[in-house]
Amino acid sequence: MKTKIVMMLALSAGLAAMGGPSFAHHSASAFDFTAPVVLEGAVVTEFLWINPHPLIKADYADEQGEVRSWTMEMGSTVSAQLVGWTRTALLPGDVVTLYVWPAKSGQPVGRFNKVEFDDGTVLRDSQRGADDGGRADTGLRN
Repeated sequence: MKTKIVMMLALSAGLAAMGGPSFAHHSASAFDFTAPVVLEGAVVTEFLWINPHPLIKADYADEQGEVRSWTMEMGSTVSAQLVGWTRTALLPGDVVTLYVWPAKSGQPVGRFNKVEFDDGTVLRDSQRGADDGGRADTGLRN
């Protein structure tokens, strides 16, 4: 009986330890959701259509002319498809306006919010694409 109790405790501890990384993976605490940084005239350098999160890489020249290379994480690939994204939605060399929830660390990384193209088209992130940082895909489900 004592062996069964020890085995159950060990199994429970092992399962609890495995659950921690999956919760940490989806934390948004590293980003500042008070106001997005606007990267007007950003040049897309790479768009990685990968699981679990697509990445947008772009160069942006600030007011002083200093170019910084930004990397933005999107929500899931499947969710992005639901709001109009495809693997060719952004191409290297595209000049766009990017909105990004910046990292609190000050590094040029963040959580993607939305992109505006020269023709007025807007593509949003499914999970953080609303103007207030909330979900942008809530109207897609019945």
